[in-house]
Amino acid sequence: MPTKKDHLLLLFKEIQLGNSNAFDEFFLRYYEKLVSFAMQYTKQMESAEEITSELLVKIWLKRAALYKVTNPEVYLFVSIKNACLNWLRSDKKKNTLFVAHQDELPLMPQSGQLEEKELIRILDLCVAALPEQRRMIFRLIKEQGLKRQEVAEILGLSIRTVENQLHQALISLADAISGYLGYNPRKRKIRTETLSDLSAIFFL
Repeated sequence: MPTKKDHLLLLFKEIQLGNSNAFDEFFLRYYEKLVSFAMQYTKQMESAEEITSELLVKIWLKRAALYKVTNPEVYLFVSIKNACLNWLRSDKKKNTLFVAHQDELPLMPQSGQLEEKELIRILDLCVAALPEQRRMIFRLIKEQGLKRQEVAEILGLSIRTVENQLHQALISLADAISGYLGYNPRKRKIRTETLSDLSAIFFL
């Protein structure tokens, strides 16, 4: 069964040959993902959309060179990261990065069953409260479905750092939602408490 990487490589090959339908499919699959990643840097939707759109246009215009790309997802996210860093460094754009703190989160009820929509909302707030690098790693792996090795390449980190930051993110989220669940997923007595056990709690 073809993997996501295989499918994207096939799309790149078709785009390289000038297949506009392949580009349309690629655009629909990755535009929102790349905008979401760009937002981690710009904190501004308009700028994130502009950066992403410019990258996608360049991919089409310079499609003849796509044969050089061996890992399309890493290529896309690294390209967005670099474009965002250039945007942040430019004299025209001065952006103060804001990271929320845990004490800014709403108080969590100690009893009662939380509806799934509310739990998702609280998890979103908790993810937003993570330190910037940890938040990026968590979202790339749990929301974008990238592998740890790919995230390490994108962010220029070691795999060990990525795994440690992901583990710390899951611990923070487990602690944060313990009031809603009625127990702390991290401290609950289970046969083995591994990273995968914690990951399963969040369905991300």
